[in-house]
Formats: sequence, structure tokens, C-alpha cells
Amino acid sequence: MTEPLPRYPVQPEQRPVALRHHPRATAALAVGIVSLVGVIIVLPTALGPLAVYLAASARREIDADPGRWGGRSQATAGLTLGIISTSLLLILTLTLGISALGLVLVTHVSSGY
Repeated sequence: MTEPLPRYPVQPEQRPVALRHHPRATAALAVGIVSLVGVIIVLPTALGPLAVYLAASARREIDADPGRWGGRSQATAGLTLGIISTSLLLILTLTLGISALGLVLVTHVSSGY
């Protein structure tokens, strides 16, 4: 006769715990989107540097404690959008500055003084 197999307690499947997204990662993504879309209106473009700051600090905290925080990809997307928006802001500022300087020079030269 065969001996019955010993019974071992069945372990439930261990599922990976979903990490909470870092709050600054989500904020960086939102601010980055607003700043990039705001290029049309100009004023929200100034939020680009804020998106870069929020994203960089969120990525630093996520990397320091990866078991606690998730959302690194959101922070990276916010960083990318913030950099693009900041670059466009710099280009816009330089363009307006050069145009204003050119206007002043043309006005001064054509006035005869």
C-alpha cells in the first residue's frame, strides 16, 4: 500500500506591492505639461524651471528610497517637458530682447541724433 503524501501548508501567491507614486513626480508631470502647452500663451512657459526642480527632487528621493516610492518615469517625463519648456522660454526671451534692442537702435539712428 502507498503511503499518503505529507501535507504542507499552501502558501498564498506573493504579489508585488504597488509603490505609491511620489507626489512631486505627478506634480512635475502636470506642471511640465502646462508649461509646454502654455508656450502659446507665454506666461505658463515660466513654469518650466519649476517642473525641472520638482522632477529632479522627486527623482532624487525615488532613487534614495526605491522601496517606498514609484513614479520615476513620471518624474522623468516632467523633467523632459520642463527642459523643453525652459529652452523655449530662453529662446523667446532672447528673441524679444534682440528685437527690442533692434527697435531701439533703428529708432535712435533714424531720428537723426
